Amino acid sequence: MNEDMEFFNRFSHMYLHGFKNLSDMFAEPATEHGITLDEFYILYDIAEAKGKIRLMDIAESHGVTRSAISRLIGRLLRKDYLYQEAEDHDRRNKVLKLTPEGARIEHEVFTELIQRNREWRQSFSLAKQYQTLNLVEEFMDKFVNEDASKQTKKTTKKTTYADTDLKRAEA
Repeated sequence: MNEDMEFFNRFSHMYLHGFKNLSDMFAEPATEHGITLDEFYILYDIAEAKGKIRLMDIAESHGVTRSAISRLIGRLLRKDYLYQEAEDHDRRNKVLKLTPEGARIEHEVFTELIQRNREWRQSFSLAKQYQTLNLVEEFMDKFVNEDASKQTKKTTKKTTYADTDLKRAEA
């Protein structure tokens, strides 16, 4: 029982004082530009898309519902950070594209996030960062994603945002 309490207390402390602060710190470059981190990831996905990307593609890759992505995309459209273009073969399908301002915002937020990661490497090597990510991913896959998958099957709703892909970090 004692080790149960110790684990619970350490996990609670990490959640209350670590994960929330880390999330806020990671989101800060986006919020400084008047967007949420989720909105940044939409801009990022569009910037990184090889070919056409549609609302449904983003909803699927983010593991959220079409209506959740629609709300976020609606805000980005109103801010003039992206626009929709009808496809030639089926005008009902809309392809998402960044405006010049959206591309600028995406680039600035991405650059700041990469710079923060480089600063972290001074104290926490890239190998340690990957080791940490691997452990967290293993935990998430075993417990969180498994539970979310069970809930999805029960409710037919998708889970909320998950993955962070900074594959341009070394570019």
